[in-house]
Amino acid sequence: MVILNDILNWTRSRPSWQRDACRRLLQQENGLGEADYSELYELLKKDNGIQTDRNVASVPLANEHLPAEPTPGETVTLVSLRDLSHVNQISSDHKLVFSSDGITVIYGGNGTGKSGYARVMKRACRARDQSEPIHPDANDPPAARREPSATFDVEVSGRTEEIAWSRGATPPDRLSRISVFDSKCARAYITAEQDVAYLPYGLDILENLANEVVPRIEERLEAEIAEIDVDRTPFNHLLGETQVGEVVGKLSPESDADAITSLGTLTENEARRIVELEAALKQADPLAKAEELRRSAIRLSTYSDKLSSPIVWVNDQAVEKLQRLDIERVAAEDVEKKAADALRAGEELLPGTGDQTWKHLFESAKRYFTEVAYPGEEFPASAEGKVCPLCQEELPDSANQRLKRFHEYIENDVARTADAARKKVEEARRKIETASLSVSPDEALTDELRELDDTVLKKVAEFQAELESRRTSMLESLKASDWTHISDLSESPRVYVRQLAAHQLKACRHLRRAADEDKRRNLEKELAELSARQRLATSLKAVTKLLERIKRKAALERCRKDLKTRPISNKSKELASVAVTDELRNALDKEFGTLGIGHIKTKLKERSARGKMLHQLLLDLPTTNKIDEILSEGEQRAIALGSFFAELALANHSCGIVFDDPVSSLDHKRRGKVAKRMVREARSRQVIVFTHDVVFLEQLRTECERASIEPAITSLDRSGTRAGIVSPGLPWAHQTVGERIDALEKAQKHFEKLPWPVEPPAELAGEITRQYSLLRATIERVVQDQLLNGTVQRYRDYIDVRRLSKVVGLRQAEVDELFRLNQRCHDIVEAHDPASAKDEPPPTPDELKQDIADLRALVEAVRARRKAAQGTA
Repeated sequence: MVILNDILNWTRSRPSWQRDACRRLLQQENGLGEADYSELYELLKKDNGIQTDRNVASVPLANEHLPAEPTPGETVTLVSLRDLSHVNQISSDHKLVFSSDGITVIYGGNGTGKSGYARVMKRACRARDQSEPIHPDANDPPAARREPSATFDVEVSGRTEEIAWSRGATPPDRLSRISVFDSKCARAYITAEQDVAYLPYGLDILENLANEVVPRIEERLEAEIAEIDVDRTPFNHLLGETQVGEVVGKLSPESDADAITSLGTLTENEARRIVELEAALKQADPLAKAEELRRSAIRLSTYSDKLSSPIVWVNDQAVEKLQRLDIERVAAEDVEKKAADALRAGEELLPGTGDQTWKHLFESAKRYFTEVAYPGEEFPASAEGKVCPLCQEELPDSANQRLKRFHEYIENDVARTADAARKKVEEARRKIETASLSVSPDEALTDELRELDDTVLKKVAEFQAELESRRTSMLESLKASDWTHISDLSESPRVYVRQLAAHQLKACRHLRRAADEDKRRNLEKELAELSARQRLATSLKAVTKLLERIKRKAALERCRKDLKTRPISNKSKELASVAVTDELRNALDKEFGTLGIGHIKTKLKERSARGKMLHQLLLDLPTTNKIDEILSEGEQRAIALGSFFAELALANHSCGIVFDDPVSSLDHKRRGKVAKRMVREARSRQVIVFTHDVVFLEQLRTECERASIEPAITSLDRSGTRAGIVSPGLPWAHQTVGERIDALEKAQKHFEKLPWPVEPPAELAGEITRQYSLLRATIERVVQDQLLNGTVQRYRDYIDVRRLSKVVGLRQAEVDELFRLNQRCHDIVEAHDPASAKDEPPPTPDELKQDIADLRALVEAVRARRKAAQGTA
């Protein structure tokens, strides 16, 4: 595992996309897929500051992805795997128990949960092969969002520890010290010199990075670069001796898009300026036209002053002033009314006495008295002999006193104040009512405005209507003393007319300059610049898109620096030189010989690179362009197994090892050699084997028997929708005769406890018939293991002639008994179609008990005779 740590340290100085690629190459045994290359390409672009549409985050190779280095002298072994939760359909109440030494074999057929257990162990122990996902039960939709988890019991140098594992958490260091075999333990590859080289465990990461990943990413990069169109020909019309021409001609990745956008965006004034310049530069007599424009500017300026005159009568200040006068009048009249009410208090007077009409009457009577009837006399009369100016009769004293009181009321300040307020309001009303609010231009000026800017005329007409509406609303508000309905008044169009006047004056100056040759050249240059910007404006979107493509292409081209393979290859060669030693070569030769590929020899090759002497381990084979033309799939798997054992032999620890279906692609001869090698390894460390191969299972049992090692065997089965049902020992097909007879007797006792009907139902009949099927299979195993003493066995590729010495002769009575029992099973089981007329009832539990007892008696008789024969010998 030292190489993996060296690779990890090296990746820390590499771009993040390469670090992510190394993690994927470590964890995905079958190589990277299109989705991986697509994501890595996105990460390459992100590393170089290129925005992408996909939200992909780099997950660099880290310590948590690598097996932890064991402490020297420390031994870690697995005790059990239990409490699996949400792992496929594996039942959570079952657990796998492992022998702390020797060999543990977990056998399971398809769909029994073997792969689920094995995947959990691979993830937890940080095996290289992480490509197979661990999912919850697919048939349980609510479980889809739950986290698969499990509990491991481990023994660390004699101490038992409990370790929790879950799919989303970093696998514990303790578990990573368990070595898990996968097919990438080593790899053979063709070198540039057409040698077949051996690649130690882990170095395939760098080799694949340099030879597979980088070229695939480079293909994508070059394809995208080639598709980017940066042709500038469509924009040749923008070139020239202007600022626009210079910017477009020098478009580059460093060009400022905002500056180009600003250059191609004209204001309204600049657009009008183009029209002005074009008009000025095409005039035949600029000076005459300039004079005409000057006079126009004067007329417009004069008219703008007219537009401001009427506003004073109806603007907001005028409204506020009129409203204030109205408020003062109302207040004065209110005070006056209260005084009139006081005047009438205490006696009955004619209605309206003291009001305005009455006051006018009183004032008229007073003027008549002082000016006509009694000139120069004071009113009311103080001497006798004076008569009332209205009734022209002498007034009694009380009437005269009343008249004096009326006079005092008239002369009071309250009355005068009210009169004054009314006069002010009336004067203001009259002025507003008679004020001239006309702002419409005369006919000639109307034509001139229409030619210059028709919208100004519309604004003038709208303003005229608003002035009249404002006056009407002011007068109505004054009449009702309600100021909540004053109409709106927009801004005077005076400013627009003044702008037209300024425009005419400015055009006048341009024409005068146009008459001057030097100044004319400046105007032509200004027009050229503005016209170029106007042309850019029509192509601005396309130009900015072109600039985006130029920048993107340049950014993509910068990615090439991250696709150089030489640094990767040099590091791979450097690490290989350190890893490749005579000790490793000797260990490989030894393991290759043990596994039946001894014809593949290894040799060290020295070569110099940059002054350093590097070593390469070659396989002595004829070369060609493809490995699979030299090595069969079985030979490649054997090389991987040999490499695993060789590097394990050189490792400084004796922690447990795990194999998941290790003999895939191997022929039966090499399977036997692998079984033998595993059993030998089990003498020094814990060995755990997951397999679904019954032939390999028998080979393991045979080698264990030869080595006097008792294997711990566990069978996996499924019950309904639940998988991973753990049963100690072998499945039925691999149980001994004694184990089978014991199982049959247990089943018979179950039937014996039941109330057995005369005509049992079909389900019960089927169960007891099933036992006779097992009994017949047991009779066949008796022939193989007992009568022939295991000399010939199924799933074994040889006949053990040595066992013939313990085969004893059969008596005719035993042969007849064996035939009788076999025929009875033959007549009962459902493997044959019985005659419909026969329709015999199924055997009873007592009959089954007797038949099992007869078979046991036969077996014991043969064993006793063999034992007696050995004693005599």
